[in-house]
Amino acid sequence: MVRKLQLVVGSLAVLIAFLLVTAMGCDGDDGEVTPTPGSTEVQDQLRQLVLQLEDLPAGVILAEEFFTTAEESALQGEGREERLAQLQEWGYILGYDVTYQANPQVQSEVGLILANSTASLYGDEDGAGASFADAAETARTTDWAALFGGAQDIEVQEMDIPALTDEMLWLRITAKAAPEVGIDEETFVQDVILFRQGPARGSMMVAWTMDDGSSAFIQQLVEAQAQNMKDALP
Repeated sequence: MVRKLQLVVGSLAVLIAFLLVTAMGCDGDDGEVTPTPGSTEVQDQLRQLVLQLEDLPAGVILAEEFFTTAEESALQGEGREERLAQLQEWGYILGYDVTYQANPQVQSEVGLILANSTASLYGDEDGAGASFADAAETARTTDWAALFGGAQDIEVQEMDIPALTDEMLWLRITAKAAPEVGIDEETFVQDVILFRQGPARGSMMVAWTMDDGSSAFIQQLVEAQAQNMKDALP
C-alpha cells in the first residue's frame, strides 16, 4: 500500500507541475510575489476563489500555498518571452495555488489523498476566457499515460455535467496499480477540473483511491470551489 500511495502521490506531483507550467498560468518556483499596487486586496480575493480547508474533511491539512506573478509564471519551460506576452495579452493579474494533504485516516475513510486548487485573475472576462480555452485545449490533448509511469490500464474520461460556473471542464483519469503479494489491485483516480467565472479562472486536481472513496465526495469538492468562485464573483 505504501508503494502504491507513493506512486499516485508522485504522479500527482508531476501532473501538478506540468499543468501549472503549461496551462494554469502559475508555477511553484519560490512562492514569492512581486509587490504590486493593491496586491493585498487581490491576494485576499484569490484566496476566496479556491477550495477552502473547511470544504474538506477534518484531518486534511494545508500542505503548501503560494502566489505567482506573470513574470514568475513565464520563468519555466521554453518560449518564456512568448508565454509572458500571452499572459499580458490576457490581462493576467496574479495567480494563487494551494495544496491540501489527507492523513491516513481520511485516506481510508473517503479515499482522498491530495487536493490541489488554483485561481488566477485577469483584467476582464475575455482574458479569463482565453486562458480557460488554452488550459482546456492542453488538458484535452495531454498524453496522460506518459505522466503515470508504473501504472497500467490508464483511461481518460471527459465528465458530462452541467456547468457550475460560466465555463467548466472535468476530466477523470483512472489508473490501476499492479497487485502485490497479499494486496489486491487498486484503482487510483485523478480528477482535473477547470473553471471560469467572470474575470477569474480556477482549477482543481484531486487524487483519490476508487476502492476507498466515492465519486459523490469528489462532486461535493467540485461544487464547493464552483460556489466559492460564484460567491466571490457573482
